[in-house]
Amino acid sequence: MKTLHLTSAVVIVLLSFNVNSTNYKFIPIDKNVETKICVFAGNNNKHELKKALRKSSWSSAKFNQWYSANNITCNGMVMAHFSHKYDALDTFLYLNRLTKSKDKIRTTSVEIIDVAAVLNRRNEETKIIYVGSAK
Repeated sequence: MKTLHLTSAVVIVLLSFNVNSTNYKFIPIDKNVETKICVFAGNNNKHELKKALRKSSWSSAKFNQWYSANNITCNGMVMAHFSHKYDALDTFLYLNRLTKSKDKIRTTSVEIIDVAAVLNRRNEETKIIYVGSAK
C-alpha cells in the first residue's frame, strides 16, 4: 500500500513540472539540393536524407553518401554536427557513422530519459532556423 502511494506521488510530481522543450522549424534560404539535404538532417527525416544522399551522378551510392556527409556543410557545420545541435538523433547517428573520424562526435551508451519532458508538452517553443549549405 505504501509503494502505491509513493508511486502515485512520484507520478503527480513528474506531471506537475513545467518543462520547456523546443521544436525547430527549418526554412531553406535557397533551392539547392544541398540545402534540402540539410533541412532533412535537421528535421530528423532519415528516410528522405538517405534518399537524397543516394541520388547522384557518382557511380557508387555508398561513396556519394560518405562524400556528401563530409563535404556539405549546413549553416557552417558538418552535417552530423548540425543534426546533433538540433537534437535530430536518427539523422545524427546515421551521419556520424559516415563522418570522418576527426569530425565525429563521440557518443556514449548512457541514455537519460526525462520523464517530465515526455509527459508534459504544454510549453513547447518553436524556433525558426534558416538553413543554407555550402559544398
